[in-house]
Amino acid sequence: MEKQVISKNNWNELSVNRKNWEPFINTFLCPISNVLIDKLSLKLSANVLDVATGMGEPGLSVAEALPGGRVVGVDISEKMLEISRENASARGLSNFETVCCSVDLMPFDDNSFEAVVCRNGIMFFNDIANGLKEMYRILKGDGKIAVSTWGLLEKNIWANIVLETISEVTRHNAYNPHVPGMFYCMQPGFMTDWFEQVDLRNINEQELTGIISFGSADEHWEFVSTVSAAVVNALKNLDSGVKNEIRQELKQKITTFTVQEKLYFQWNSRITVGTK
Repeated sequence: MEKQVISKNNWNELSVNRKNWEPFINTFLCPISNVLIDKLSLKLSANVLDVATGMGEPGLSVAEALPGGRVVGVDISEKMLEISRENASARGLSNFETVCCSVDLMPFDDNSFEAVVCRNGIMFFNDIANGLKEMYRILKGDGKIAVSTWGLLEKNIWANIVLETISEVTRHNAYNPHVPGMFYCMQPGFMTDWFEQVDLRNINEQELTGIISFGSADEHWEFVSTVSAAVVNALKNLDSGVKNEIRQELKQKITTFTVQEKLYFQWNSRITVGTK
């Protein structure tokens, strides 16, 4: 069973492919971003921290909605942050800035931000406790933290069907849910427990479900095999012959998800919000 811990170098390497798929990713994750932003109940002049901002979302959308506010995006990957700054410039946003740092050691004063948001990043933290403590430290009193994680693996069919196929072909478990990775925080109540540990209050957890579509089996494969961290990790040490076998087996499986030559899969996410 492979470990899923993703390093700074891994994220720098993934940044190229993620940039290529950026419009698709933004459309895919837009419903999650919208709920996160709505849960924060932001004032127009708010200072907001976007943790593990990657290519800039949802921080860029927050900056666009709050022209009188300020958004700081932090990430361990400078390559990802380069993309986020390019996106901010392209959208004419002067109130979005970036800092390259680890979440468990951020260069901000106590009580610096009215809100903290983290979309699909916290499950990759090497130490969730320290990360949340640091997010709590820089948050002002009555400020909110809102995070999203992927929900149960079996409800994220777009990824699960690939990982199952890899396991069947290689005869080894393709994914380890017990170490930081895409589905590390998938269990209901997991993030609520962590929020309680750092003394957040008024904690609320919400499940979201939607549909992701692909134009073809090839498009689905290219996305999951180059962008999805869990699948990229599971494939990285396999030779081309084994990868091709997995791809062919997968094509047979996903025919049941085809409607008028397009593929439709379920995705599932969890949103957790708490107040300092």
